[in-house]
Amino acid sequence: MTPAEPSAAQPPAQQPVVRFEDVNLAFGDTPALVHLSFSMRAGETRVVLGAAGSGKTMLLKTTVGLVAPDSGRIFLFGEEVTRRKESQLFDVRSKVGILFQEGGLFDSLTIAENVAYPLLNQHALHQNGKAPQPEEVEQRVRESLSFVELEHTLEKFPSELSGGMRRRVGIARAVVTAPQLMLYDSPTAGLDPITANTIITLI
Repeated sequence: MTPAEPSAAQPPAQQPVVRFEDVNLAFGDTPALVHLSFSMRAGETRVVLGAAGSGKTMLLKTTVGLVAPDSGRIFLFGEEVTRRKESQLFDVRSKVGILFQEGGLFDSLTIAENVAYPLLNQHALHQNGKAPQPEEVEQRVRESLSFVELEHTLEKFPSELSGGMRRRVGIARAVVTAPQLMLYDSPTAGLDPITANTIITLI
């Protein structure tokens, strides 16, 4: 039996936020994802545990279309994204916040500019003529940095912050657009236990 399309089978409010159907991904003879199937609904949390190189990062990258699987189907918010072109993924990606490993900050931008980046470059907002005004951007950046207790770092650069602080700035940048889905890639890797606990509490 072929699974029904989410939009045909369920009302939008009950659709999974993320759904994988028999997804496979390999690099040469090295498998990353093998017959992976799962779904997540709004309000649910999933934690993926595994050794380095076991496919955790590839799982997140395939979720948002940064890497295409070799086979299987992936749905985000009820829409299949498995084989979409890059330009077709802008709108659905705007609903997702991502904390990359090590924070993934731009070295040449200040902390304020790093956190503001998603707001200034969110395709859906600009397409709909709803791009935030400068004063709104500043307010939301300050609110996000205040949430991670780093509002005093606005004018600093990533190189001036510790690893744990950069990770917290990464969280601020990920949540500044109030995304419907948050993805965290090894958010506590390489951090001391106290800092790691702080990051977990923020998440």
